Amino acid sequence: MAAPVKMDELLVSWLGSDDVYNNVLELIDEYRVQRKQQEMIQRNKLTPPTSPKQEEKTDASEEPTRSVAIPRFHPLKINTGKQLRRRRTFPNQCETWEPFTGESVVESTDPRQLSEAKEADQAPILCVRDQVLHMLPDLHIVPSENVIAFPLESFVRITRELCRFPSFFNAPLYQRILNLWNAENPSENQASIVTLDILEWFWKTEMEPFDSPERFFRLVKQPCQDCILRDDFLPFIKALLNDHPGLEFLSNHAEFQEKYAVTVITRIFYSINKCHSGRITSRQIRRSDIMEAFSRVDEEEDINKVTRYFSYEHFYVLYCRFWELDHDRDYRITREDLLKYGDHSLSHMIVDRIFDAAPRPFENDRSNNEFLSYEDFIFFMLSEEDKANEVSVRYWFSCVDVDGDGKLNNMEMRSFYAVQLHRMQCMGHEIVPFEDMLCQMMDMIKPKNSDYLVVEDFLQPECSQVSGALFDALFNLNKYLMFEQRDPFAERQKREDEFETDWDRFACIDYNRLAMEEEAREEEAIEIDWVTVDEDSNRHNEVGG
Repeated sequence: MAAPVKMDELLVSWLGSDDVYNNVLELIDEYRVQRKQQEMIQRNKLTPPTSPKQEEKTDASEEPTRSVAIPRFHPLKINTGKQLRRRRTFPNQCETWEPFTGESVVESTDPRQLSEAKEADQAPILCVRDQVLHMLPDLHIVPSENVIAFPLESFVRITRELCRFPSFFNAPLYQRILNLWNAENPSENQASIVTLDILEWFWKTEMEPFDSPERFFRLVKQPCQDCILRDDFLPFIKALLNDHPGLEFLSNHAEFQEKYAVTVITRIFYSINKCHSGRITSRQIRRSDIMEAFSRVDEEEDINKVTRYFSYEHFYVLYCRFWELDHDRDYRITREDLLKYGDHSLSHMIVDRIFDAAPRPFENDRSNNEFLSYEDFIFFMLSEEDKANEVSVRYWFSCVDVDGDGKLNNMEMRSFYAVQLHRMQCMGHEIVPFEDMLCQMMDMIKPKNSDYLVVEDFLQPECSQVSGALFDALFNLNKYLMFEQRDPFAERQKREDEFETDWDRFACIDYNRLAMEEEAREEEAIEIDWVTVDEDSNRHNEVGG
């Protein structure tokens, strides 16, 4: 028995030594770090980055182990009075992006001849060569062998001042000029740099005959097409991600750069392509605010101030909401998933109609009505949280117009409201009879025909802020009850606040909620770490004692 006892004494003595204790603590710390990184990666796969914090630079050696959490956004702080200039080269990670779709089918329509008068910016058109020659000293370009060539980094001023495109259009414009020239002049020696002669040729063929909207349209679309498809916007959004200081924090998050691009492009199609064909025409460009939005995002350092299409915080809200519902992480929302949206506020009847009849942004998404893609979810959420615009009104009208005759009659409304009545009863809320609800809504909307409602009734200027209440009454119980219990004073405050749309207001509130939840999780993780360290220290002191 002496030998086992001696072995036990030696084991206890060895375990109690400081060297062994320190080694064990190091192993535990390494395990915790690895586990925390794995948890962060899993959590980041579920949630997008919040609007950017200024992240600390990390060494290349640390890159494989860094977290890929989607960052929250904090406005860039600029200490100097100079404008913060932007990177001009594409990161390699952007080059790995694949198009969203394969070959797209394009409708064949005759090209429209522009009849509008040319705009006031025709002055430099007549002397484009002189304009460019005048810029040469500032661009530090010296002619070589009687050839004036413009490197990509020197072409920005021409893009902005001469062509009147946003500065981040520089690389796509430069590449388009070369592609068109090489296609027009096939030879073994393809041009790889834009010269003055090539620029002048491009101007006379692609710029001079057209006004600003048509120039924008022709630049974005593919030369062989007569409309803009969703992949056509990719080079420009990539350039924005690489160029804009407000998005620089995403430079190490390639996966979220792609999701941001998908979100921006889908929002553009949501607002501009109101027929939901997945093809933007020249006429739709003229009727839209897309050119103003691109110009503003080029000038504005704070990306979140550009609430049309480009706000990172808006992307964060959309992506987080999608990820909260997509529990199996297959980038698809099922009917059961969507029923959980907004604390189960939607009725099962409207969820079925969303999957079966709601407009979808792109043709390839319509083949399967058993799930919603991320792009489909963007259409849904923009429509659900802002029912005061034409696109959302048409979205929901197509859902509740079950027979598709363009008229919303009492029978259709009664069938949707019957589900709401049952839910009110089950939840113990005061029952509002269908007749009372309908009378109230008709008084607010004032339709031309009292027997049915048409889309135009909802789009009357005086109805823009109240027409969504009928849709809420038919399928969103939580919002309908809030409408019934609304505070007139709060409603007046809402009309006088800083937000232009209901979506802007919702996105701001929801982003703050998500950011606070993320900060609370981070603080909780820090507290757990400190508690663990204290326990380890106490245990070490006890062993030492």
